[in-house]
Amino acid sequence: MKKINIFNAKLNAAGVFVVTALASGSALAEGEASTAMAAISTEAGSLIADAWPIVTTIVVASIAIKLFKKFANKAS
Repeated sequence: MKKINIFNAKLNAAGVFVVTALASGSALAEGEASTAMAAISTEAGSLIADAWPIVTTIVVASIAIKLFKKFANKAS
């Protein structure tokens, strides 16, 4: 359940990024657009940094499972 919530949060952030990028070109003033883009860039960097521990855990776990299966098959 936790993984789905993280995925939804990242999907929502990506949607906000796209909408803001489209709106910044037409509706926002020059200073406001750069401020908004900087805020979104900061948020995206934060989300990416938060995702690395999860990705690392999944990769290590999958490698450990494959090695366990390989050695278990050789032992039997």
